[in-house]
Amino acid sequence: MEVAGSRSIAEVVSAARAMTGKPARASDQELVEWLKDQEVSCEADFLSLSEGAWAAVKSAPGATLVLLDALEQVRQRPRPEKIPGEAPAPTIQRQSSGSIGGKSVVEMEVHGFIGIITMCNETKRNALSQHVCDELSALLDRCCSAGVRVVILRSSPGVKVWSSGHDVRDFKRVDGSNAQSIGGSKFQDPLSCEDSFVKLLDRIRNLPVPVIGSIEGTVWGGATDICACCDVLIATPQTSFAITPAKIGLPYNHSGMSHFIQVMPLHIVKWMFFSGEPISAEQAQQIGFVNDVVPVERLEQRTQEMANIIASRAPLVVHLLKRQLLCMSPAPSLTPEVFEELHEKRKQTWCSNDMEEGVRAFFAKRPPCFRGN
Repeated sequence: MEVAGSRSIAEVVSAARAMTGKPARASDQELVEWLKDQEVSCEADFLSLSEGAWAAVKSAPGATLVLLDALEQVRQRPRPEKIPGEAPAPTIQRQSSGSIGGKSVVEMEVHGFIGIITMCNETKRNALSQHVCDELSALLDRCCSAGVRVVILRSSPGVKVWSSGHDVRDFKRVDGSNAQSIGGSKFQDPLSCEDSFVKLLDRIRNLPVPVIGSIEGTVWGGATDICACCDVLIATPQTSFAITPAKIGLPYNHSGMSHFIQVMPLHIVKWMFFSGEPISAEQAQQIGFVNDVVPVERLEQRTQEMANIIASRAPLVVHLLKRQLLCMSPAPSLTPEVFEELHEKRKQTWCSNDMEEGVRAFFAKRPPCFRGN
């Protein structure tokens, strides 16, 4: 465990820039490099500067008046002020969770008031297995227990696939056999209210603090639903989003579809569900699904900037705003008759030959041949 104050000087300058509410400037990096040349490489070095040394910083390259004012606030208040009744700012913590074969699949870090949860099961393309979903939910709760004001959800840097979505291998048949069983019984509904994936979606939406999705790589199936449940999304030009139940013969549940209707235009939702084809990050930003699209080399910095801004705002107000917005944008209501009709159609789909064909084709890595029965 590292103590608070061990941020790099680049992170300190980035946090100060975020406090100004203005976008980062190229000159910020000039100041970072100048400070490094003066052997000020981390937050502890910066906070220990004498008044004479601080006076020299004021005339350094890239030291604009606005940025200097924010840096002065960092010097005067190296730790965020404690709010009555709130947990003190946590120190930096790192936790691994949910290892498979000795390798962590999900990890958590806490930096001050910012929690970072990283999916790091690249060999499985960060598939959302029951185990991974349970671990993600647990780490979201741990972040809140640590007193964070915002959570960043991301994958390991450099991945091609942010997440491949709901793990088909977790689908169970009525007789208890697994999805790959040949000649087994019909499938159970994996998207009931007790399903780990459904619980994860609900946890993200109802978490007291905002969740920022930092999206590098492509996003498939249920992982796109996770993005729809995040409060803020930042992507790269290489990012794309696809929701793919129609490619597998999988019936999606009502609450899951409502997540998309609440954050996307209806005709976009229809096309994505009907076709299973991805939309680009640029398209997603145009329709308001994504907040910002930045080059991959700036993704981490931009995510940190936005997290710093949220973390610097009044936490009680932010908590209230998130709850208000969630309650004011409810899912479309269904009459009992319509609910029963849709429920019966979903049951029929789960028991269909097309569902069996879609799962077999998935494991055989071939295109499915659906017959509509």
